[in-house]
Amino acid sequence: MDYTLGKRIKDLREHLKISQKELCDGICTQGLISRIEGDTATPTAPLLHQIAIRLGVDLNYFFDDISRNGIHYVKEAISHMDKHIRDHNYGEVMKTIQFEKKNPLFKKRHLQQYLLWREGICIFHMENDSQKALELLDRAFHLRLDSNKHPMTETEIDILASKAIVHSKINELDYAADIYRTLLSQLEALPLLKKNRLIIRILFNASRNAYDRNNYMESLFYADKAIKICIEEGHLYLLGHLLFQKGCSLFKHDPSQKEKSLRLLKEALWIYELNPVPEFIKDLNDEIQFIENSG
Repeated sequence: MDYTLGKRIKDLREHLKISQKELCDGICTQGLISRIEGDTATPTAPLLHQIAIRLGVDLNYFFDDISRNGIHYVKEAISHMDKHIRDHNYGEVMKTIQFEKKNPLFKKRHLQQYLLWREGICIFHMENDSQKALELLDRAFHLRLDSNKHPMTETEIDILASKAIVHSKINELDYAADIYRTLLSQLEALPLLKKNRLIIRILFNASRNAYDRNNYMESLFYADKAIKICIEEGHLYLLGHLLFQKGCSLFKHDPSQKEKSLRLLKEALWIYELNPVPEFIKDLNDEIQFIENSG
């Protein structure tokens, strides 16, 4: 199948996480963008030029096969870094960041923002340098587009969530809690299809923050909301961590719920063993043993 002009526009727009409404704002109707992407309409040369400017590319991008290959490379590199962040392999992520910083394919604003975000996370975990990490996260966040015209992107919400995690880790728990409350309200502006994994992630970290503030009821509230989304949407994403968090919070809130807490932790262990990460499994087994030996 030919890689059509409409398909190129749609792929790049989705890669940049720009909605059709944002792309067409001030230059044409959303219906026309939809028809162009569906290859039932052809843009005029002036309109295509405006679309290229809005998407941050040269007009030649739409007629260059190398550009398509570049998007595929960037997607693979981001997927690689995301996976290693999830597995806490921060050294591998830092190596990739240092390499991609020199890569012309990563010179666009949103990709520079992504690299700074991931670098901030790695610096915090590898060097335990909260000040430097927060500076990098602030630099990443301030690369955002005009906040008066554009709602926060998913990446920008994630950057603030990462700041909240750092503030929690350095015991600025109330400050972090305020960030989580702001983020949960901001999520309402995101398209539904983008929202679920992100809200699960933020609810999980908000639950951890509440646990660290000894507010076990609030911790259970956030964990329950996230678990409900996981079940309704068929997500395994973070479900093991959420069951772990809920089991710990429930036991702290009400030690008489020991058996239910252990059941939750053992359900979490079953999920962990589907994709084993030794560090997670050890922490979970330690918690199970602690609760079993209590009282």
